Amino acid sequence: MEFLSNIEKEEYSTFVKNHPTSHFLKSYEWGEASKVRGLTPYYVGLKEDGKLIATALLLEKKLPLGYNYFYIPRGYTISYEDKDILKKFTEEIKKFVKKKKGIFFKIDPDIKLHTIDKDAKEIEGENHFELVEDLKEMGFRHKKLNLYFENMQPRFTFRIPIQEDMDIIRKRYSKSVIRWMKIADRYGVQVKVGEKEELEEFIRLMKMTEKRQGFFSHNYDFYPKLYDIFKESNSISLLLAYLPVSQLIAVTKEEIEKVQSEEKKQRLEENLNYYLSLKEEKVFVSSYITVHYGNKSWYLYGANDLRFKDTYANYKLFDFQISYAHDLGKEIFDEFGTIGDPKSTRKEAGLHEFKQKFGGEYTEFIGEFTYVVRPFLYFVFDKLVPLYRKPMKWLRHLKVKVQKEK
Repeated sequence: MEFLSNIEKEEYSTFVKNHPTSHFLKSYEWGEASKVRGLTPYYVGLKEDGKLIATALLLEKKLPLGYNYFYIPRGYTISYEDKDILKKFTEEIKKFVKKKKGIFFKIDPDIKLHTIDKDAKEIEGENHFELVEDLKEMGFRHKKLNLYFENMQPRFTFRIPIQEDMDIIRKRYSKSVIRWMKIADRYGVQVKVGEKEELEEFIRLMKMTEKRQGFFSHNYDFYPKLYDIFKESNSISLLLAYLPVSQLIAVTKEEIEKVQSEEKKQRLEENLNYYLSLKEEKVFVSSYITVHYGNKSWYLYGANDLRFKDTYANYKLFDFQISYAHDLGKEIFDEFGTIGDPKSTRKEAGLHEFKQKFGGEYTEFIGEFTYVVRPFLYFVFDKLVPLYRKPMKWLRHLKVKVQKEK
């Protein structure tokens, strides 16, 4: 077997896109987009008889004194059932990382741990407990299974099979989603695939969402660069929902006339006053960025203006997102992240409740694994880096706050 430390784009992409474990986070495009975030990508692989049998995207994060660590998003592109190839590839990556002065490398395979029900309880079905033990035997340290978003990537998600007709797929939506989509239609919500210049609407909505929820995803120049990189392979979509202001005003007036609750009437009147102040003929109220790779599509980023929440535009746009992936011929739509404690009272519970309404399979992955190459330096990293990251995180949020106030 031959280890390759730099596979060309076309050969790498052809292998990853067509592999059963394909994932956009393993793509050549994601590696290039990661450069914007200060990471260095390496596209490595293993060949047997001149044919690729495994690949991995290694993202290098530089550390002081010339050291670094590597993250392999969603693990190797490999047949995990073949223990010999899995072991060989891991050994070769260890050598590569050591040669590059790496302290450790980390993987989080896109592999289901076991089948779970709506309460995240294990039920009869497939499982990959044996793979977890195999990786541990090969030298990986298995991080404690988390329930929220503590890891590099979400450990839980919802996945919607989308090979059937959309009428059948929509029958798995909750009744409330169907009802809210009808309300969206009444308000005149329109949905569309956006062009690059309309990214400014997404960014405007993302700033509002981040301020409301108290989080920060990326510097705002990241999104246009991400769009350009994935657009080269036609693997990204900007989706937008907008409202014709005249219809929005007319329907709100009708609602005020019908409503019985004084509290709700007051809220609608406040909304109406705001709508009447709008000078545009239409207003963008919800936007998503979706990526398409291999046989799947992913809901990557989403942002909404809650001043228009009564129109339920985000539900209609989410349905459009699924329908669009369906029309592209994808087999799975991945909602890209939820929590592992459905009964949680944390703020993430709202995200879980929203996503589960679209009828996807609640999916739990096997988690995060770390392979330590330099034990002493890893010990230092593990103890000191959290102390360093806390003030840096504070400084980053301060920077974002300043950007938003400009």
